[in-house]
Amino acid sequence: MNNVSYDNERLLSEVRQDMAEFGSDLEVIAIYSIFPEDQDKYYITDYVWGEPVHDSDMDIYEEEFEIHKKELETIKFTKHEEMTIRQLYNRLLKQTH
Repeated sequence: MNNVSYDNERLLSEVRQDMAEFGSDLEVIAIYSIFPEDQDKYYITDYVWGEPVHDSDMDIYEEEFEIHKKELETIKFTKHEEMTIRQLYNRLLKQTH
């Protein structure tokens, strides 16, 4: 199997939903994986939100920032990249083909 296409329909629908709800400028961190069938290519397989945005509710911000720090810990040893959710969506569309 030398033409691997990562099936990311579920991921695409999550991204579409977040983009509709929070806007296309939402900062996210794309997480890449390598599959044994195609070790020369990285595929985006997941994403986490970028740093939370300050708003009027500091309690929620603190809570979201703690979650964000934990997520950063979990992806520390992965290849990942910050981008907007629109960029993520466009890259996911490209990698399905």
